[in-house]
Amino acid sequence: MKNYLLDDTAVQQSRLANYCRTGVLEPIKGLTENRVGNYRRLVYNVIDDTLQTAFPLTHNLLSEEEWDETVNQFFSNHACRSTSVWKMPYEFYQYIEGSDTNLKKIYPFLTELLLFEWMEIELYMMEDMRFPEAQISGDFESSVIIFNPEFKLMKLSYPVHQKNPNEIGDEDKGEYFLLMFRDKLSGAIQFVNLSLFYVWLIERIAASQDSLNNILTEGTDLFGLDYPTLLNNSIPFLSELKTKSFILGFRK
Repeated sequence: MKNYLLDDTAVQQSRLANYCRTGVLEPIKGLTENRVGNYRRLVYNVIDDTLQTAFPLTHNLLSEEEWDETVNQFFSNHACRSTSVWKMPYEFYQYIEGSDTNLKKIYPFLTELLLFEWMEIELYMMEDMRFPEAQISGDFESSVIIFNPEFKLMKLSYPVHQKNPNEIGDEDKGEYFLLMFRDKLSGAIQFVNLSLFYVWLIERIAASQDSLNNILTEGTDLFGLDYPTLLNNSIPFLSELKTKSFILGFRK
């Protein structure tokens, strides 16, 4: 990309930008030193406010000192690549994930908490997808079920989606599964806790576009359960998803 700035102008701008990030002031032509601190304060506040808004659970979990130190380190040391402010929190998550911060020892679920909070933003902000045509009438067992395509599945090691982060301990470590989807009408993000079987069921329905009858027949060997048992477990769950509007209907 061609640079249309004079070399000296680019240097002065770079020094000002570096100061806003790090607080380390290099000589800048025409600078009023007793006012330059306002630039860093204003820019830093935008970063801090954006991250607090994106990660309210994490902000509440960390002490004020832990939060301020972490945000300052991120702002000073990480060269953000995104040109969209709303995407910056994902880079904050990546920064924490790739760092050796002691916070991950104090809060072993920290990166999962950040990712969980980011995924809600990403799903809310994602581009609209084309919704398949669906009809209301149909049968769960023999018809092809149509899902809302704007969804994500998450596997977690800690119940960051269920418990107050301040109450999560080592004893909570395990396997947790979560469905997140964007409501077609309101745009709000919905959450549904899942078992491993329900994760498999959603993935198979979405991928195969086959009837539940055929899908559950596959599952009998996989889960070591007979067809009636799998069906009896599936129908109430699918009915709930239809009530929540994750299931749009059935293939025409």
